[in-house]
Parts: sequence; C-alpha cells; structure tokens
Amino acid sequence: EILTTLSEVYKACSKENAVEILKNSSDAINNANSFMALFFFSEDGEGFLSTKGQETIDCTIDICSNDVREVIERSLQGEIVVSKIYDSQIFDERLCIYSVPVYEDGEIIGAIAASATLDFFEGIVNEETVMDGKGYIHLLLSNGDFLIRSKNTLIKEDVESIFDGPYLTEEEKAAAQQALDNQESFYGKFRYNDQECHFYMEPLELNGWYIFCANHLWEYVLYYRRIFLIIIGTFCLILAILLFLIYFGYLKFRRNSASLLRLVSQDPVTNAKNTYKFDEEFQEYRKKSNQYSIIALNVHNFKGINDLFGKANGNKVLCYIKDTIDYNLREGEFFCRDAADLFYILMHDIDHQVVSERISQIIYHINKASASYGEYSYELLLYAGVAIQGDREKALVAMQSIQHIHSKSIAFYNQSLHEEVRKKNSIESCMHQALQNKEFKLFLQPKFDLKTNQIIGAEALVRWQKTNGSYRYPNEFIPLFEENGFCVNLDLYMVERVCEQLRTWMDAGMKPIPISINQSKLLFLERNYPKNLKNILDHYQIPSNLITLEILEGIASDNISFLNQQIEILQENGFRVSMDDFGSGYSTLNMLYQLRIDELKLDRGFLKKASVDDEKRRNIILEEVICLAKKLGMVVVAEGIETQQDREKMLNLSCNYGQGYFFEKPMTATDFSKKYVHG
Repeated sequence: EILTTLSEVYKACSKENAVEILKNSSDAINNANSFMALFFFSEDGEGFLSTKGQETIDCTIDICSNDVREVIERSLQGEIVVSKIYDSQIFDERLCIYSVPVYEDGEIIGAIAASATLDFFEGIVNEETVMDGKGYIHLLLSNGDFLIRSKNTLIKEDVESIFDGPYLTEEEKAAAQQALDNQESFYGKFRYNDQECHFYMEPLELNGWYIFCANHLWEYVLYYRRIFLIIIGTFCLILAILLFLIYFGYLKFRRNSASLLRLVSQDPVTNAKNTYKFDEEFQEYRKKSNQYSIIALNVHNFKGINDLFGKANGNKVLCYIKDTIDYNLREGEFFCRDAADLFYILMHDIDHQVVSERISQIIYHINKASASYGEYSYELLLYAGVAIQGDREKALVAMQSIQHIHSKSIAFYNQSLHEEVRKKNSIESCMHQALQNKEFKLFLQPKFDLKTNQIIGAEALVRWQKTNGSYRYPNEFIPLFEENGFCVNLDLYMVERVCEQLRTWMDAGMKPIPISINQSKLLFLERNYPKNLKNILDHYQIPSNLITLEILEGIASDNISFLNQQIEILQENGFRVSMDDFGSGYSTLNMLYQLRIDELKLDRGFLKKASVDDEKRRNIILEEVICLAKKLGMVVVAEGIETQQDREKMLNLSCNYGQGYFFEKPMTATDFSKKYVHG
C-alpha cells in the first residue's frame, strides 16, 4: 500500500520531478515506515538507492544483489512482488523485499521497491496461538526449512527443518515432501518424548511458504474436531493478518497521502514551492497577463558553504535566501527552489532598470547576513539571469552566460546569449568523448635562433578536429575548458601526445627536437602535478630536458611561494619552465625576481604597430626586460614575429629566440616531422 501510494506521484507530476521528490524524501520515507532501503529503477535500469543511515546514490539495477534485482525485474513486468527472505550483508539481518510497478498512461515506466526486516512476522508467530491456544504458528519454506520458528515451540531441540531429527517416520516424511512439492495442505503425526503428536501444514500461496502448527495429540474422539479447529484457526489467523495489513495500510495511506501532496508541490528543505508548483501557477498567470519577468537566482560556489560549515548550515543558508526572497516580493509574485542553490522568481516588472534594482536589493540583503552562516564569515556571491516575458529556460540561459562572477551579477536574455550558451553546452556535452576518441590533435610551431635562423625547438599547440574533418580552434574551447576545469584533462593528454611524438622520433633514430607545452593554472597548482608528469615521461622513456612547461603570468599572482616550490621540484626532475605571454597582463619586475623560471616568452603585443612615440617607449621597456631576464639566467623568446622588420628589431634588442608566421605557422606533427626532423 505504501509503495503503491508512492507510485501515484507520477500521476501528479513529471517523471523527472517525481524521481527528484522520491530522492529528496527517501530518508524520511525509510524512517517513517521502518524500511531498511528504498529503491527506484526506470525501465532502462537507471535509478537510485537510498539505504537507511547512508547517502542516497544514483545507480543502475546491475549493482543490486540477485535477490533485489529479481524482484524489481518482476515488477518491471507488471507484478506486485513480495520476495523470498534473504540475508543482507549490509545490515547483517534477514530481509524481505516488497516491489510494485510504476505506471504512466497505462505503460510501465519503472518500479519502486523497499526492504524490511522480519520483525512483523516474528511478532505474529510468537504471539498468535491455534489449536485451542496450545499450538503456535511457524513459517516454513517450500523445502520444509523453518523460515521463522516461534520461540514457543513444542520441540525444544534446535532443528532447521521439519525433516531434521528422528521425529517423522520415513512414510510421513515422504507424504509431507509430496504435499510441499504440490503446494497442498497436509496433516501428519509424529512421536516426541514418548508422546504422540500431530502437525498441520497450510500453503500461503506466497513464495511457496507454509504455515506450520504442531501439538500433542488430543483424544481420538476429538480427531475430526481438531482438524476442523486447525483449519478454522489457520483461516482466522490469515484473515486477522490480512485485516491488520489492510488497517495498517489505511493508516499509512492517510499519513503518506498528506506527505506526498506536500512533496508534489513543496521543496522539502526550505518549504518553498518546487518547480512543479511554480510552473503550474506560471501557466495560470500567463493566461491573465504578459506583464512579468522570470529570474533565475543562483549562489556562486555554494558547495564551499557545505564543505566549510556542513550540510545542515548550508540548508540554513538556503532557508534564509528563501525568506529574503519572500520578504522582497510583492502581492501576486511568487518563487520556487529548483535544486541545490537555484531559485526561480516571477516579478511583475518588465523594465530592465527596475528588475535590476529589485534583484540587487535581494542580493544585498542576503549578503548583509553572510557573517551569520556559521562559525566563520563566508561572503555569498549571487548572480541572476532574467528573461523579460520569457520562461525558466531562458532565464537559466541568461544566468549561465555569466562566466565570471566578478564581471557582472545580472544578465538579461537575448538571442545572442542563447546561441552562446547553446554553443558552450554543445562543446561541454562532447568534450569527454572527443578526448577519448583522440579528436584533439597535436600541432607544432617551430622556434628559431634569431641569429642563425636554426630551429631550436617547437611549441605544442592543440587543434580539435571533429569526426567530420572540420576544426574547432583553440579560442572556441580553451577559455571554456579553463573555466570548467577540463583543461586539466586536456593538458595531461597533450603531454602524452608530445611524449608519443618524441618517442617516435627517437625510435626512428632521429634527433628529437625539444618541445614546450602550455600548462593550465589548475593543473600546475596541484600538489601531485610534478609526480604525475614524471610518471608520464617515465612511461614513454622520454628525458625531461626535452620538455619545457609554459605557464601564464596570471598563475604567479595567487601563490608565488607554492609556485616556486613546484618549479623547484620540476627543475630537479630535469624539466625547464617558461613564462608565456609576459606583458599581456599585469607583469611586474618583482615577479621576474621572485620566480625561478628558465625562459621568458614575450607577448606578441609588444610587436604590434604603434605611433612613433609609443614605439620608442615600448622599445625601451623591451630592451630593459630582455636585459634583466638574461642577467637572471633566463633565455628570451619573442612571439608573434610576422615580418623581417620584427625579426631584426628583436635581434637588435638581443632577444635569443623567436617564433611566428615569419618563420613558420603551426602545422601537424606529421608535416613538422617531414620538414624539420626527417629532412
């Protein structure tokens, strides 16, 4: 009855909302009904498992034990199932599984199941009596083994089956076994302590189980009365159990129905509306008016609050945000909490300035109380997307367009934003598969000695070649990968591709050319980064002095002390470290002094055309930077050399090396090998 009630959630809301409701409420459902675990699996085997006392996890049906999987698969075929008893390794108890199918428009779309202990059955066999109060109920398996044995048993010895011990004659054993095989009722006799006794077995028509009763034999004249009373007593017991289950189910149904109605329309953490109720009210509102804006409001790095203060304090923050939003809304406006730290708000205003001011006011009030969220102060950074006369999806697109929280906190939806977010989502949806398929290709651009025009190395560059042969260029995906952290995977992947290429040259007997590789901030600041890098080179048996690691100047602004520790470890392992794009950001001479780098790469911006006065000032700075770098033991590489004039200029300023289109554009590793290695 309880599981059937839960399955009715699907008739009240969408499948996604129903699954989310069940997941969020699974702990409460387990505790309220003494369930040890609650399962849900859709017809494709995907679902979740909520184990009592443990965290709810998403999983597939394949991780379940055979006992659990068999019951759920039967429900996916349309059966309401009570399982056989099985031993749980997790709880060290004997459990039983109940499972019901879930329907949507008459079709089975999944199954809900729960496991429970045998306490209920044990209470019955220890309390209920038959045979005029002198006999007790036992439960048998279909092979005659005791499923549950009453503590008030006639035979005091510890036996596992009715066939154990010397009590039944061979003839009685054969007759009882035949009855069990045929699932028939059976009456028999046996002797115990020199007294004649009798027993009765009645099938329950459930998993092959039997009710078993035994007692001392009454007088022969009461023989038929005994059988009649046994039958009547067994029938009454079964009827009592059924009536009890019906009554118990009715009480549970009433209690759970109220809870389920709340779950259908209410967020269990904050008691705000959920998205189902929000969308329902939104559809009704839109029939009456088009004077509205939809706002998606989110907290930047909300995970940090849970990590620092714990989930309980994180929930308090969500409740405070809910109360603050509620306080700032006008009559007729409403909002909901979707999931995690995402809220949707409907406001009546459509003027951009007014909406921005109202959202800023909400954010201000939330930030004002940030010091009270735990033992330590934690500044909440919120950002919002707005869709004027739009919907939740468009508001979410606008919100997702805010890549850096410090750049702005409110964005309004427009078509260009939609295309930008669509493109971003398109890239993110296939980046992992692209890496697995090796769609990221190694390109190499040579570096030359400015005095001799001899090649002295190459820089590894990445190009994304899709399966149809077309390319995505780095400016399309590198900034996104740096934002979402995928650059860590890509950088190590490119290290492997470089090592493969060096290994190919060495195996062919060719002299390998040193290669420099860009490394992201996230990767370079990982404590195990030097060790992981060395493991890759050891795998391909590549000398570390063939690899130069290029870092952007922005990395140094966070933690120069830790960065120097990493550089020192890398240099001890034979790597060279270069600072790329020096001069593109906020470079300082102090940074050159503090960082123990081997190479300085000047940003191509130094070679851009400028006025005569600007050119003179730029040359003075370049000359001093190059001179200072050399005195500190660094070699200097100029990027972006596109003309003979650029080359001569950097040569006159005593720059060591250069790269750019004047010498060679980036090319595939194969073309590079043909021209500069095999040649």
